[in-house]
Amino acid sequence: TELHTTRLLLRPWQESDIDTLYELAKDPDVGPDCGWPPHQSKEESRQTLTTRLMNNYTWAIVLKETGEVIGDISLMPFGTGSHTKNENEKEIGFWLGRPYWGNGYMPEACLRLMDYAFAEKNASCIWIAHHDKNEKSARVQEKCGFRYQWTTEGVDVPLMHEKRTGHVNLMTKDDWLRRGGTEETE
Repeated sequence: TELHTTRLLLRPWQESDIDTLYELAKDPDVGPDCGWPPHQSKEESRQTLTTRLMNNYTWAIVLKETGEVIGDISLMPFGTGSHTKNENEKEIGFWLGRPYWGNGYMPEACLRLMDYAFAEKNASCIWIAHHDKNEKSARVQEKCGFRYQWTTEGVDVPLMHEKRTGHVNLMTKDDWLRRGGTEETE
């Protein structure tokens, strides 16, 4: 499924995205905030692409104007995220390459995915979380209207071999309907 906004295309990852994925994911300011170490090689990016990103719930975020892949967003079904409790709940995860920070791309992508989850996938709620020091992710979640639920100390971050403080936020379908959704689609 491809999803569109004014400036973005959310499309499935492709094998041809390996070079771009490596260039974005090797940046030490990107992955660690999200809970994964910077990629060390194109082979590592290839493995990540084929084992984690090429599925039916993860999209490459592409700038329509240039065709560049700029990041990643997932709408994780029950059993793949950390917080879903049943089949009707989803969880969003995302990251954005550093050259694209500060342009409002992630809130735009996130709002479109929320619209898709509630309007087309009939989700009852969407969970989202961020680690203590990831202020960029916290701001995106706030801009998108997620409501704070709880903070957990000592959250295991296996790919980073450490524990962190995590903050969990939620958007229910009722909250989404009260907000009026988004008309950011084409």
